Amino acid sequence: MKPALPGAALLAVALAACASTPAAGANDIADPYEGFNRKMFAFNNGLDKYALDPAATAYKTVTPEFARDRVTDFLRNLRGPVIFANDVLQGEPDRAGTTFARFGINTTIGLLGLWDAATHMGLDRHNEDFGQTLAVWGVESGPYLVLPVLGPTTPRDLTGFGVDRAIDPLTWVQLDNDDDTDLAIRAGLGIVGALNTRVRLEDQINTLNAQPEPYIALRRIYSSSRQAEILNGRVNEATAYDDLPDFDAFDDYDDELFGDENVGAAPEEE
Repeated sequence: MKPALPGAALLAVALAACASTPAAGANDIADPYEGFNRKMFAFNNGLDKYALDPAATAYKTVTPEFARDRVTDFLRNLRGPVIFANDVLQGEPDRAGTTFARFGINTTIGLLGLWDAATHMGLDRHNEDFGQTLAVWGVESGPYLVLPVLGPTTPRDLTGFGVDRAIDPLTWVQLDNDDDTDLAIRAGLGIVGALNTRVRLEDQINTLNAQPEPYIALRRIYSSSRQAEILNGRVNEATAYDDLPDFDAFDDYDDELFGDENVGAAPEEE
């Protein structure tokens, strides 16, 4: 049995309290299901407030920053194969080469990814997912959706999330000969990843919740950040955003949990 990381889904609620203020005049995604989405947004915020936030506070209390940084690097490194596959599918050989080299260096010199040695060697990290790949192939995003636990997404990105899970070697690799132990390891990785990311994003989450309309703020941040990720940082004159908010947290979410930066509820660098 190779289930998805059960605990990883908990991080999604953090996304309901995202990164920073949306840029004024930023293009907004179509939201025909706003009534449903607002209910799910409120549900995710409640889950964050009463479950994830207290657990993250306890985790921060007992886990030194040094250890949390090692968890971040380790979980990011596990995302390497999925990022590499999407680099290739998007026809980005240079980025694919960087991803391949980063994974090799961090898995060996970086002690199974506990240290991000590749960054110190000048190989900067980036994130890719199959939702971005579909966008590069010309697939429209579809309407904005907020799902319970999974958080902000679109039909395109939700499909991409499923494909990323399917192509991720960790989905199929047996971590332990005993199925129950294997499941416990996967759940543990997901829960630790969720708590680790929630701790890093505490300030950004508080900033979002302080907005007059956090629901709209999150929707705009999600939309503009996904556009920036699809363009790989290149400026599109037709859809340029002023003061695009930093939404690398989606990358963290993906990197640390399961690989699709669109199913979540919290953001940060990464």
